[in-house]
Amino acid sequence: MSLVCSYCLNLFFHLTSIIETVLVSRPCVKQTLSALTLIFFLVGCATSPQPIVNLNSTAHQLSIKQQDHWLISGRFGFKSPGKKQSAHFRWQQTQQQYQLNMTSIIGTSLLNMKGDEKGVTLIADDETYQDSDPSDLIWRVTGWQIPVEKLRFWIKGQHHKSDKVITSEQGWVSQLQPICSNCKSWLINYDDYKLVDDIWLPHKVLLNNRLNNTQLLIRVNKWDLYD
Repeated sequence: MSLVCSYCLNLFFHLTSIIETVLVSRPCVKQTLSALTLIFFLVGCATSPQPIVNLNSTAHQLSIKQQDHWLISGRFGFKSPGKKQSAHFRWQQTQQQYQLNMTSIIGTSLLNMKGDEKGVTLIADDETYQDSDPSDLIWRVTGWQIPVEKLRFWIKGQHHKSDKVITSEQGWVSQLQPICSNCKSWLINYDDYKLVDDIWLPHKVLLNNRLNNTQLLIRVNKWDLYD
């Protein structure tokens, strides 16, 4: 990691610590400080040098396709023309079943979502909601544009044959334009690949929805893969 990047990350986490302390003592400044935190979160820091890797793209896609039982944690940053928000998240995927938990920067629960191919249940503000479409449900409740049903593939850098893909010189996906009936508006960029149990996985994923001009930045702090 470059000195610039290390300094930027230390500054970000120091700022976050200060903000969390202030939010507890002075809730009235929450909106301003949350927006400031998101600015640092979205800007990020200098890109680390790319590792020297030469993957077979087909074999790499097969490896990540086989990973359907995993747990990740990190941060979401959401930006729209009228809103900027950030949150911690924890996502567990077991084949078709998933569980997504989101908390604020001070640790309060924002939502808990559980679902599979049959439907989804979401709990937020002590209210319970159910639907067959998880992306539509989370948008109606929170205003966040999160392609839940597709994200379990996209978060890994996995693509389908019909998708438009740009592959990096290392052999992994650097940009993905998915082609399907309800996902053509998304453009996904990948960065910060790291080796996890012999598989290279992205730790920074930026999703742009060109239809409504929204942006979702995902920074993964930890990947856990299970058999």
